[in-house]
Amino acid sequence: MSCGFLEYELFIIWKICLKNRWCNKHIAKRDLCKGRPKHEIDLYMDAVKSLVKVNFLKEYNSQGRKDICILKQNRSKAIEALTSHQNEYDFIKHTEYIR
Repeated sequence: MSCGFLEYELFIIWKICLKNRWCNKHIAKRDLCKGRPKHEIDLYMDAVKSLVKVNFLKEYNSQGRKDICILKQNRSKAIEALTSHQNEYDFIKHTEYIR
């Protein structure tokens, strides 16, 4: 992969970008995995942990839950990763709405 992201990581990045959750505007971890097959939820949660570990995403404690956002300095890298893989993965769509 050219930008080094796995499919599950790209899905998480796409969902956060589509909802425009750049720091300090965040989204609940559980909302990132909504609508995904139940047997794959752990893979998506591992993708979130991996992206937090490499400082691509930031984790917040908010109202007793863990929330996530993309660091603003990673915005262009996120958009580049999504556009370079949009023909590869069906879930990457509506990138024109990413602000």
